Parts: sequence; C-alpha cells; structure tokens
Amino acid sequence: MTPQQMEALAHLEARLEDHLARSERGETAVSCFLTPGERKQAERYLVRRGMGKRCRFWGGYPDAERVCLIVLPAYYEDLADWMDGLEEASLSEELGEDGVTAVRITGSGYRTLTHRDYLGSLLGLGLERDALGDIAVQNDREAVVFCKGRMADFLISTLEKVASDAVKCRKYRVDEAFTDGRHYKPVTDTVASARLDCIVAALTNLSREDAQGLVRGGMVDLDFETEERVDKLLVAPATLSVRGYGRYILRAFDGETKKGRLRMRADQLI
Repeated sequence: MTPQQMEALAHLEARLEDHLARSERGETAVSCFLTPGERKQAERYLVRRGMGKRCRFWGGYPDAERVCLIVLPAYYEDLADWMDGLEEASLSEELGEDGVTAVRITGSGYRTLTHRDYLGSLLGLGLERDALGDIAVQNDREAVVFCKGRMADFLISTLEKVASDAVKCRKYRVDEAFTDGRHYKPVTDTVASARLDCIVAALTNLSREDAQGLVRGGMVDLDFETEERVDKLLVAPATLSVRGYGRYILRAFDGETKKGRLRMRADQLI
C-alpha cells in the first residue's frame, strides 16, 4: 500500500469512528457516498469492530456502485428480529434529508448527453464527488442521479444546463422505469492460466510483459482494490479495472482447449 493509500485509509477509518461514536450516542449516522473500494475497506473495518449487525449500505437501488453507510443506534441491537427483516430502501426513506433519493435530469434532445457530461455539470455546481451516488444514464437525453434528500432540492433548483443543453430536473419516482446505464461488450479469448498478468494481457490486447508492467506499476485494480501481484490467481466472477484501458468483468473460465489453455469469458464496460 502506497503512502497516499495509507493516508486515505486512515482518513476513512477516522470518519467511520465518528459515525460509530454518533450511533453510540443514540443517533443514526449516515456517511457520504463511498466508492466500491471504500465500501470494501469499511466492511472489513466494521467487522473488526464487531459492528456489522448495525450497519447497512445503500445507494438507491440494489446494484448501486456508490453507496452510503447507515449506522443504526446501539439500542437497535436489542431488536434482533426487527433488524433481520430491515430493508435498506425503507430505512433510507425514513431518514428523510439524510436518506438516499434521486433526481431525474431531462435534456431537450438538442444533443446526446453522456455520463461525463452529467458529472462535469454537477461538479461544476461546486459539489464534491462523494456528495453524489451513481449517475445512471437512461437514454440519449435523460439520467437519474442519486444523492441525499437535502441535495435533491438544491439540484432541482440549481441545475439548468448539462454541457450545452438546457435541462429540467425533478424528483425521481421509484415506480418509474429504470436502468443502471451500464453497457457491456463481450470479450472471449484463451489464456495460458488464470494469473492476473495473463488475464490483463488478454483483455487489453497487450503482451504479457506489458501487462506485468501495468500490474507492478499499480495500474490494475482487482475487485476495486489495487493488486500488484502478477501471479495472483483469479476466480470468476471478478472485476478488473486497468487504468487507460477500462473496466472488465471476468465472467467465467469455460474449460480448456485441446492445447490446455483456459477459455476465458468476460465483459468490457463501454
């Protein structure tokens, strides 16, 4: 772990401790939106602290990548049966301004709007990235952005343009048609083994030597955490992010060829 990563982890754990302290005082604590990597780090930390029972993660829909941590007050531990049946969506709704909600952004149709366009315009309002959850592009002119309840009113009253297109914003209703906006391109190949360097080489069309350079240089994330071991054996499913090349989901190894190579099946996020 690099010094920068250690500093980021220490900062995250300090924030988690603050949330836990609030829960001990009888409050429900809600974090800002966490990245998938931060969520994994938070889950490990909370398990070490014995807090898994009182903690929930929610980003507005079941497969959200960016999620908020919800830490329930200490006295909820006495309500074990109730907690077992607790649904994150219902809990978030009860939290009101601290809960996760969503805003639907609709353009005029003048131009095609991309995820980059929405994110740039939202950050242009002076927001930090962790104030926003997923931005799910619905079609060429619409997106649903997830945020805290208190942020929704700000976006509705403030966001008037995305890129060069005029937009309108309104509260998103949970009964509306919705897609997470992720699109994939299938990738198939054969690899000598399930080693990380072999998989990266196949996915990026690079030589194995160049793939090893990316891994050792800290340019490859495995399941949202940096992995620098070139000989790490992968088990599907797994998510790989290669800086400069994109994100991939290793779906399966479908047996061997006659020459003993593994048939690899994956998807590239486009």
